[in-house]
Amino acid sequence: MPNHHVHLKIETFTSVDSLNNLIQKHQWPSTITAGLQTPEVFPRTMRFKHGEDEIAYLIAVCNLAPTDNILDSQVLLDPLIIVSEPEQLTFLVHEESASATEIQQLYETTLFNSNEGLIACFLLKIYSNYRVKLAHIKEQLEEIEAQSTETTKNEYLIEIKNIKKEAVILEHTLDTQHQALERLFKLAEFTDNLADEAMIYNIKTAERQITKLIAIYRDLIEAISGLFTDIMSNHLNHLMKYLDSAALVISVPSLIAGLWGMNTGGLPGEHTKFGFLMMIIVSLVLALVTWRILRSKKYND
Repeated sequence: MPNHHVHLKIETFTSVDSLNNLIQKHQWPSTITAGLQTPEVFPRTMRFKHGEDEIAYLIAVCNLAPTDNILDSQVLLDPLIIVSEPEQLTFLVHEESASATEIQQLYETTLFNSNEGLIACFLLKIYSNYRVKLAHIKEQLEEIEAQSTETTKNEYLIEIKNIKKEAVILEHTLDTQHQALERLFKLAEFTDNLADEAMIYNIKTAERQITKLIAIYRDLIEAISGLFTDIMSNHLNHLMKYLDSAALVISVPSLIAGLWGMNTGGLPGEHTKFGFLMMIIVSLVLALVTWRILRSKKYND
Protein backbone atom coordinates (compact mmCIF):
# COMPACT_ATOMS: atom_id res chain seq x y z
CA MET A 1 0.00 0.00 0.00
CA PRO A 2 1.38 3.47 -0.87
CA ASN A 3 2.59 5.65 2.00
CA HIS A 4 -0.32 8.09 2.40
CA HIS A 5 -0.61 11.45 4.05
CA VAL A 6 -4.36 10.81 4.14
CA HIS A 7 -6.12 9.28 7.11
CA LEU A 8 -9.04 7.59 5.36
CA LYS A 9 -12.13 6.32 7.12
CA ILE A 10 -15.09 4.67 5.41
CA GLU A 11 -18.28 4.36 7.43
CA THR A 12 -21.47 2.67 6.25
CA PHE A 13 -25.13 3.33 6.98
CA THR A 14 -28.29 1.34 6.35
CA SER A 15 -30.93 4.06 6.57
CA VAL A 16 -31.41 7.76 7.12
CA ASP A 17 -31.73 7.11 10.87
CA SER A 18 -28.41 5.26 11.05
CA LEU A 19 -26.77 8.04 9.03
CA ASN A 20 -28.15 10.62 11.43
CA ASN A 21 -26.64 8.64 14.30
CA LEU A 22 -23.22 8.73 12.61
CA ILE A 23 -23.50 12.46 12.02
CA GLN A 24 -24.53 13.06 15.61
CA LYS A 25 -21.58 10.98 16.84
CA HIS A 26 -19.13 13.10 14.86
CA GLN A 27 -20.97 16.33 15.76
CA TRP A 28 -21.36 17.34 12.15
CA PRO A 29 -24.21 19.56 10.86
CA SER A 30 -27.53 17.73 11.04
CA THR A 31 -28.62 19.20 7.69
CA ILE A 32 -26.22 16.92 5.85
CA THR A 33 -28.90 14.30 5.20
CA ALA A 34 -31.41 16.70 3.65
CA GLY A 35 -32.55 15.25 0.33
CA LEU A 36 -30.93 11.84 0.81
CA GLN A 37 -34.19 10.08 -0.10
CA THR A 38 -34.41 12.12 -3.32
CA PRO A 39 -30.88 11.64 -4.72
CA GLU A 40 -31.56 13.80 -7.78
CA VAL A 41 -31.46 16.94 -5.57
CA PHE A 42 -29.10 15.60 -2.89
CA PRO A 43 -25.66 16.91 -4.07
CA ARG A 44 -24.32 19.93 -2.20
CA THR A 45 -21.13 21.40 -0.76
CA MET A 46 -21.03 22.83 2.75
CA ARG A 47 -18.26 24.50 4.76
CA PHE A 48 -18.54 24.34 8.53
CA LYS A 49 -16.57 24.88 11.71
CA HIS A 50 -15.65 21.74 13.60
CA GLY A 51 -14.24 22.31 17.05
CA GLU A 52 -12.84 25.63 18.11
CA ASP A 53 -10.51 26.43 15.24
CA GLU A 54 -10.84 23.64 12.65
CA ILE A 55 -12.58 24.39 9.38
CA ALA A 56 -14.03 21.40 7.60
CA TYR A 57 -16.17 20.90 4.52
CA LEU A 58 -18.41 18.19 3.15
CA ILE A 59 -19.55 17.19 -0.29
CA ALA A 60 -22.73 15.25 -0.92
CA VAL A 61 -22.58 13.60 -4.35
CA CYS A 62 -24.30 10.86 -6.34
CA ASN A 63 -22.37 7.97 -7.73
CA LEU A 64 -23.93 5.33 -10.00
CA ALA A 65 -24.40 1.76 -8.90
CA PRO A 66 -22.65 -0.46 -11.48
CA THR A 67 -24.58 -2.98 -13.55
CA ASP A 68 -23.32 -5.79 -15.78
CA ASN A 69 -26.53 -5.90 -17.81
CA ILE A 70 -26.14 -3.43 -20.67
CA LEU A 71 -29.83 -3.85 -21.51
CA ASP A 72 -30.86 -2.55 -18.10
CA SER A 73 -31.84 1.10 -18.58
CA GLN A 74 -32.55 1.74 -14.91
CA VAL A 75 -30.36 4.38 -13.30
CA LEU A 76 -29.45 3.44 -9.73
CA LEU A 77 -28.21 6.57 -7.98
CA ASP A 78 -25.82 5.97 -5.11
CA PRO A 79 -25.74 9.02 -2.79
CA LEU A 80 -22.80 9.40 -0.45
CA ILE A 81 -21.18 12.04 1.73
CA ILE A 82 -17.52 13.07 1.88
CA VAL A 83 -16.31 14.97 4.95
CA SER A 84 -12.83 16.48 4.84
CA GLU A 85 -11.25 17.51 8.15
CA PRO A 86 -7.65 18.58 8.71
CA GLU A 87 -6.70 15.23 10.23
CA GLN A 88 -9.17 12.85 8.56
CA LEU A 89 -11.13 12.15 5.40
CA THR A 90 -14.41 10.32 5.96
CA PHE A 91 -16.69 8.72 3.39
CA LEU A 92 -20.24 7.89 4.47
CA VAL A 93 -21.66 5.28 2.08
CA HIS A 94 -24.57 2.88 2.10
CA GLU A 95 -23.62 -0.63 3.22
CA GLU A 96 -24.75 -2.09 -0.13
CA SER A 97 -22.91 0.54 -2.16
CA ALA A 98 -20.03 -0.32 -4.47
CA SER A 99 -18.52 3.10 -3.75
CA ALA A 100 -16.68 1.78 -0.68
CA THR A 101 -14.79 -0.72 -2.86
CA GLU A 102 -13.95 1.95 -5.45
CA ILE A 103 -12.67 4.32 -2.77
CA GLN A 104 -10.56 1.61 -1.15
CA GLN A 105 -9.06 0.62 -4.51
CA LEU A 106 -8.08 4.21 -5.24
CA TYR A 107 -6.57 4.56 -1.78
CA GLU A 108 -4.53 1.37 -2.10
CA THR A 109 -3.22 1.93 -5.63
CA THR A 110 -2.43 5.66 -5.70
CA LEU A 111 -0.29 7.90 -3.52
CA PHE A 112 -2.20 10.93 -2.22
CA ASN A 113 -0.57 13.84 -0.43
CA SER A 114 -3.85 15.36 0.72
CA ASN A 115 -7.53 14.66 1.23
CA GLU A 116 -8.26 16.74 -1.83
CA GLY A 117 -6.23 14.48 -4.09
CA LEU A 118 -8.31 11.45 -3.15
CA ILE A 119 -11.55 13.42 -3.42
CA ALA A 120 -10.63 14.65 -6.92
CA CYS A 121 -9.71 11.15 -8.12
CA PHE A 122 -12.96 9.74 -6.76
CA LEU A 123 -14.97 12.48 -8.51
CA LEU A 124 -13.32 11.45 -11.78
CA LYS A 125 -14.25 7.84 -11.00
CA ILE A 126 -17.88 8.90 -10.52
CA TYR A 127 -17.97 10.51 -13.95
CA SER A 128 -16.33 7.42 -15.40
CA ASN A 129 -19.26 5.41 -14.04
CA TYR A 130 -21.68 7.87 -15.66
CA ARG A 131 -19.85 7.41 -18.95
CA VAL A 132 -20.21 3.62 -18.73
CA LYS A 133 -23.95 3.97 -18.11
CA LEU A 134 -24.33 6.31 -21.08
CA ALA A 135 -22.47 3.79 -23.25
CA HIS A 136 -25.09 1.20 -22.22
CA ILE A 137 -27.88 3.63 -23.13
CA LYS A 138 -26.25 4.24 -26.53
CA GLU A 139 -26.18 0.50 -27.26
CA GLN A 140 -29.85 0.21 -26.31
CA LEU A 141 -30.77 3.10 -28.61
CA GLU A 142 -28.84 1.55 -31.49
CA GLU A 143 -30.64 -1.77 -30.94
CA ILE A 144 -34.04 -0.06 -30.86
CA GLU A 145 -33.22 1.96 -33.97
CA ALA A 146 -32.20 -1.23 -35.81
CA GLN A 147 -35.49 -2.87 -34.85
CA SER A 148 -37.61 0.16 -35.73
CA THR A 149 -37.67 -0.70 -39.44
CA GLU A 150 -38.91 -4.22 -38.73
CA THR A 151 -41.33 -3.89 -35.85
CA THR A 152 -43.26 -1.40 -33.74
CA LYS A 153 -43.96 -3.71 -30.83
CA ASN A 154 -45.11 -2.15 -27.59
CA GLU A 155 -42.05 -3.49 -25.76
CA TYR A 156 -39.77 -1.19 -27.77
CA LEU A 157 -42.01 1.81 -27.16
CA ILE A 158 -41.96 1.04 -23.42
CA GLU A 159 -38.18 0.69 -23.53
CA ILE A 160 -37.84 4.09 -25.21
CA LYS A 161 -40.06 5.58 -22.51
CA ASN A 162 -37.91 4.05 -19.76
CA ILE A 163 -34.67 5.26 -21.33
CA LYS A 164 -36.09 8.76 -21.70
CA LYS A 165 -37.11 8.77 -18.03
CA GLU A 166 -33.65 7.68 -16.90
CA ALA A 167 -31.99 10.28 -19.13
CA VAL A 168 -34.08 12.99 -17.46
CA ILE A 169 -33.02 11.71 -14.02
CA LEU A 170 -29.35 11.73 -15.05
CA GLU A 171 -29.64 15.22 -16.51
CA HIS A 172 -31.15 16.77 -13.39
CA THR A 173 -28.81 14.88 -11.05
CA LEU A 174 -25.78 16.14 -12.95
CA ASP A 175 -27.17 19.67 -12.96
CA THR A 176 -27.50 19.63 -9.16
CA GLN A 177 -24.08 18.01 -8.82
CA HIS A 178 -22.56 20.67 -11.09
CA GLN A 179 -23.71 23.37 -8.69
CA ALA A 180 -22.24 21.45 -5.75
CA LEU A 181 -18.86 21.07 -7.48
CA GLU A 182 -18.75 24.70 -8.53
CA ARG A 183 -19.14 25.57 -4.87
CA LEU A 184 -16.40 23.07 -3.95
CA PHE A 185 -13.93 24.52 -6.47
CA LYS A 186 -14.36 27.96 -4.91
CA LEU A 187 -13.35 26.73 -1.46
CA ALA A 188 -9.81 27.72 -0.58
CA GLU A 189 -9.59 24.65 1.67
CA PHE A 190 -9.98 22.48 -1.42
CA THR A 191 -8.04 24.35 -4.11
CA ASP A 192 -5.09 25.33 -1.89
CA ASN A 193 -4.50 21.74 -0.80
CA LEU A 194 -4.90 20.13 -4.21
CA ALA A 195 -1.39 19.38 -5.46
CA ASP A 196 -2.38 18.88 -9.09
CA GLU A 197 -4.35 21.91 -10.27
CA ALA A 198 -5.09 20.14 -13.55
CA MET A 199 -7.43 17.80 -11.65
CA ILE A 200 -10.08 20.53 -11.42
CA TYR A 201 -9.87 21.04 -15.18
CA ASN A 202 -10.11 17.28 -15.75
CA ILE A 203 -13.19 17.02 -13.53
CA LYS A 204 -14.87 19.95 -15.28
CA THR A 205 -14.02 18.44 -18.67
CA ALA A 206 -15.46 15.05 -17.69
CA GLU A 207 -18.57 16.74 -16.33
CA ARG A 208 -19.01 18.80 -19.49
CA GLN A 209 -18.59 15.74 -21.72
CA ILE A 210 -21.14 13.70 -19.75
CA THR A 211 -23.63 16.58 -19.82
CA LYS A 212 -23.17 16.93 -23.59
CA LEU A 213 -23.60 13.19 -24.14
CA ILE A 214 -26.86 13.21 -22.19
CA ALA A 215 -28.13 16.08 -24.35
CA ILE A 216 -27.15 14.15 -27.49
CA TYR A 217 -28.83 10.95 -26.33
CA ARG A 218 -32.00 12.81 -25.36
CA ASP A 219 -32.13 14.20 -28.90
CA LEU A 220 -31.59 10.67 -30.23
CA ILE A 221 -34.42 9.41 -28.05
CA GLU A 222 -36.72 12.11 -29.43
CA ALA A 223 -35.66 11.25 -32.98
CA ILE A 224 -36.24 7.50 -32.50
CA SER A 225 -39.59 8.18 -30.81
CA GLY A 226 -40.58 10.30 -33.80
CA LEU A 227 -39.40 7.55 -36.14
CA PHE A 228 -41.60 5.00 -34.38
CA THR A 229 -44.55 7.39 -34.59
CA ASP A 230 -43.98 7.98 -38.32
CA ILE A 231 -43.63 4.24 -39.00
CA MET A 232 -46.84 3.47 -37.10
CA SER A 233 -48.66 6.24 -38.98
CA ASN A 234 -47.36 4.88 -42.28
CA HIS A 235 -48.50 1.35 -41.39
CA LEU A 236 -51.90 2.71 -40.42
CA ASN A 237 -52.16 4.64 -43.69
CA HIS A 238 -51.37 1.47 -45.67
CA LEU A 239 -53.97 -0.44 -43.69
CA MET A 240 -56.62 2.23 -44.27
CA LYS A 241 -55.82 2.30 -47.99
CA TYR A 242 -56.23 -1.47 -48.14
CA LEU A 243 -59.51 -1.41 -46.23
CA ASP A 244 -60.86 1.47 -48.32
CA SER A 245 -59.90 -0.33 -51.54
CA ALA A 246 -61.47 -3.59 -50.33
CA ALA A 247 -64.64 -1.73 -49.32
CA LEU A 248 -64.84 -0.10 -52.76
CA VAL A 249 -64.40 -3.42 -54.55
CA ILE A 250 -67.08 -5.06 -52.39
CA SER A 251 -69.45 -2.13 -52.88
CA VAL A 252 -69.71 -2.80 -56.64
CA PRO A 253 -71.39 -6.26 -56.38
CA SER A 254 -73.40 -4.96 -53.42
CA LEU A 255 -74.79 -2.16 -55.59
CA ILE A 256 -75.63 -4.57 -58.38
CA ALA A 257 -77.30 -6.99 -55.99
CA GLY A 258 -79.28 -4.10 -54.52
CA LEU A 259 -80.51 -2.94 -57.90
CA TRP A 260 -81.34 -6.48 -59.02
CA GLY A 261 -83.27 -7.08 -55.85
CA MET A 262 -85.76 -4.26 -56.37
CA ASN A 263 -89.39 -5.33 -56.46
CA THR A 264 -90.11 -3.75 -59.83
CA GLY A 265 -90.72 -5.17 -63.24
CA GLY A 266 -88.43 -5.17 -66.23
CA LEU A 267 -85.34 -6.55 -64.50
CA PRO A 268 -82.96 -8.41 -66.84
CA GLY A 269 -83.26 -12.17 -66.45
CA GLU A 270 -86.40 -11.88 -64.40
CA HIS A 271 -88.12 -14.68 -66.30
CA THR A 272 -85.15 -16.95 -66.92
CA LYS A 273 -83.51 -19.52 -64.74
CA PHE A 274 -80.13 -18.04 -65.59
CA GLY A 275 -80.96 -14.63 -64.08
CA PHE A 276 -79.18 -15.27 -60.78
CA LEU A 277 -76.09 -16.62 -62.56
CA MET A 278 -76.06 -13.56 -64.82
CA MET A 279 -76.17 -11.26 -61.80
CA ILE A 280 -73.25 -13.14 -60.13
CA ILE A 281 -71.13 -13.03 -63.28
CA VAL A 282 -71.78 -9.32 -63.88
CA SER A 283 -70.97 -8.54 -60.23
CA LEU A 284 -67.71 -10.50 -60.33
CA VAL A 285 -66.63 -8.97 -63.63
CA LEU A 286 -67.28 -5.41 -62.45
CA ALA A 287 -65.60 -6.11 -59.10
CA LEU A 288 -62.56 -7.47 -60.96
CA VAL A 289 -62.51 -4.42 -63.25
CA THR A 290 -62.68 -2.13 -60.19
CA TRP A 291 -59.80 -4.03 -58.51
CA ARG A 292 -57.66 -3.76 -61.68
CA ILE A 293 -58.32 -0.03 -61.91
CA LEU A 294 -57.40 0.50 -58.25
CA ARG A 295 -54.28 -1.59 -58.66
CA SER A 296 -53.14 0.26 -61.74
CA LYS A 297 -53.70 3.59 -59.97
CA LYS A 298 -51.83 2.19 -56.91
CA TYR A 299 -54.61 3.30 -54.57
CA ASN A 300 -54.08 0.12 -52.56
CA ASP A 301 -50.24 0.34 -52.40
